[in-house]
Amino acid sequence: MNQLAKDQGIGLGFPKFYGNYIFGAPNMIVCDPELAKQIMVKDFDHFVNRQGEDFVKILEGGHFVDTIWANQMTSLQGDKWKNTRATFTPIFTAGKLKGMIKFIHEVTNDLVKSVGEEAKSGRSFELKEKFGKFSMDTIATCAFGVKSNSFQDESSTFAMNARAVFRNSRADICRILMAFVPGGKGLLNMFDIPINKKHVTTFFYDIIKGTIEHRIKTKTRRNDLVDLMIDAMKDEISIEHDNGMESQYDRDSKLNHKVADKEVDEITLVATALVILVAGYDTTAQTMAITSYFLARYPDIQEKLYQEIMECASGMEDESGHPDYNMIQSLPYLDMVLHETLRINPALGLITRACTKDYIIPGTDIPLTKGNEVHINVMAIHSNPDIYPDPEKYDPERFTKEAKAERHPYAFLGFGQGPRNCIGMRFALLEAKLGLFAVLRKYKFVATPETVDKFTLDPSGFLSAPREALLVKVEDR
Repeated sequence: MNQLAKDQGIGLGFPKFYGNYIFGAPNMIVCDPELAKQIMVKDFDHFVNRQGEDFVKILEGGHFVDTIWANQMTSLQGDKWKNTRATFTPIFTAGKLKGMIKFIHEVTNDLVKSVGEEAKSGRSFELKEKFGKFSMDTIATCAFGVKSNSFQDESSTFAMNARAVFRNSRADICRILMAFVPGGKGLLNMFDIPINKKHVTTFFYDIIKGTIEHRIKTKTRRNDLVDLMIDAMKDEISIEHDNGMESQYDRDSKLNHKVADKEVDEITLVATALVILVAGYDTTAQTMAITSYFLARYPDIQEKLYQEIMECASGMEDESGHPDYNMIQSLPYLDMVLHETLRINPALGLITRACTKDYIIPGTDIPLTKGNEVHINVMAIHSNPDIYPDPEKYDPERFTKEAKAERHPYAFLGFGQGPRNCIGMRFALLEAKLGLFAVLRKYKFVATPETVDKFTLDPSGFLSAPREALLVKVEDR
């Protein structure tokens, strides 16, 4: 889907927008940053929801498993979404993340040890698998309050269930398709069959429910995401302000709507933990893997990043320790490298918004009616040579302050924009930065004859992911 979106944008010459039909329903696809801003921010009141009402109705009112998924933030609509978003946004502020950084450091130690074993072996290894374990263990400890130990235990129950979320069997696909057939959802309900994976969902539901009950009963705290979500459920979480340091991304993400009293139940809390897993596991792992692949392909970029990392490490009290939150955020080139990776390979190549009330496309007389979907073609915007010259080239210098100032602020959509942007952006970037910092201090990524010259996107994937294995070696510094 992502490769198709990119090919369409290129093939049509990067128009401001174009239309097509999906299952007979008209859709609008946007390839223009200004129109994307109009849809996602300026006229947000016309595009509050991610999916159309019909999609959400399929999940609602059925099996308990589907009710959980219907309550995750990406599925919620209207006022319920606004209330949930307002409740959980404070969890991902800088101050809250500072309290969780020690848990990421623990997982980082496991990552470095595992990479060290690859260096000793001298063999090529697969980057997506390596960073998948890192991302898995980070989310397990921060969002579920458990240690999944993916590096030590290949058959970790948590890891196996988490991976199962992303793997659809024929039976899984048949249930999904059946739900869209007239009368199909009723038949599934009659036999108490959920659309989503029952075993996997109940596994994570039991974990988070048990953790919450234990924390409340024993009054223990780790100050991880579980505790912060419990605080949010009790409406006891503190609101932090960034003292005028807000970016345009932060300003545009604010909800300028009246929000009702916060009401967060246990199901919404469990659904939020699940969406952190779904939205954060594979996306962060892919970003770290692809970044490492490019560093192996371009040693000069890797060396420049290494020098920045070592300069930071030399200023640490314990040079063998880990950087704190402020230190890791003070590395501009590391930030540039990750943003260039996300430009070339945004996790979501298409960002969907559903029209919630009739709308006229700005500068035209073309109407969108309630229920029509608008897809922001991120792949096309990121590949437009008028915005990014030589777009296939990996070049972190595109993200210097000066270079960014010359572009439209919505020319980069790696985390979406507006009130429905990626709520976990700060967490994802922090995780990726800490992991890469720790590895690159000790090891160097090296391309081998097995390293592909260029990867292609998996056409069957919902997220942008390489079809090929990303194989590299590492060497000691």
